[in-house]
Amino acid sequence: MTMRTVLSRVRGFYGDNPLHLLVLIVCFALAGFAATHEVTDRLWPLALIWFLAAVVAHDLILFPVYALLDISSTSLLGAVRRHRRSSTPPRVPALNYIRIPVLGTALTFLLFLPGIIEQGAVAYQAATGQTQEPYLARWVLVVAVMFAASAVAYVIRLYVSGIAVRAALAPVRAMFEEGERVLLVAEGPSAPVTVVATSAALYHPAGDRPGAWLRTPWRELADVEWRADGGLLDLVTSTRTEGRPCQVSLTSPEALIDLAKKLVAEGARSPR
Repeated sequence: MTMRTVLSRVRGFYGDNPLHLLVLIVCFALAGFAATHEVTDRLWPLALIWFLAAVVAHDLILFPVYALLDISSTSLLGAVRRHRRSSTPPRVPALNYIRIPVLGTALTFLLFLPGIIEQGAVAYQAATGQTQEPYLARWVLVVAVMFAASAVAYVIRLYVSGIAVRAALAPVRAMFEEGERVLLVAEGPSAPVTVVATSAALYHPAGDRPGAWLRTPWRELADVEWRADGGLLDLVTSTRTEGRPCQVSLTSPEALIDLAKKLVAEGARSPR
């Protein structure tokens, strides 16, 4: 039996990568080692009460609070994206670049809270010969470094994404008329640019010609319909235009649908 077969059977039985199981075993072993040393201390009942209280406080109080904050921040960022509707280059989702430093801030605050509020200052100074005054400044410095590192990583992602988008937009821009400007770019499952909405038309790939783009003016579109089950956007043409409705695969269609419906309605009212 090969090692690959063994790993595959372990994964099938356990439900995840065997490395995940190994890490859990190490964590439980470390926790058990710490528990065996803790029970020898006469104050171990207080430690147990603190541990159980921390579990209850986290699961019943803290978890709902930061879950609600996370949902709120997701909704807020989505509203900002829909309001601005800027798309060159497309936005890299910023949520995780906010989540990680915020989580690090909260965890380090809880970890170093006694030192930050200078709890047990007398005992600390007697044991170490130092004061707890630097804790607050150093915690603030750590927080600043985490947010700065996250911001740098986000800027790098934006730059790399911008390179891919500019390359994908090059053949589309060659089809622009004078004064035409990009309003929104929508990405698909396998491409950074799948649909380009401009002030004059909607650009989408020609299905039968890889690498080619089709230009459909807003006045020639009757509607856009989203099929959530298949992740497809139907471009319904007006009766003046021949041909079957075109379908485009998208990953985040909300902003495009709102914009397209507005421009389609304006195009229907404009003189032909």
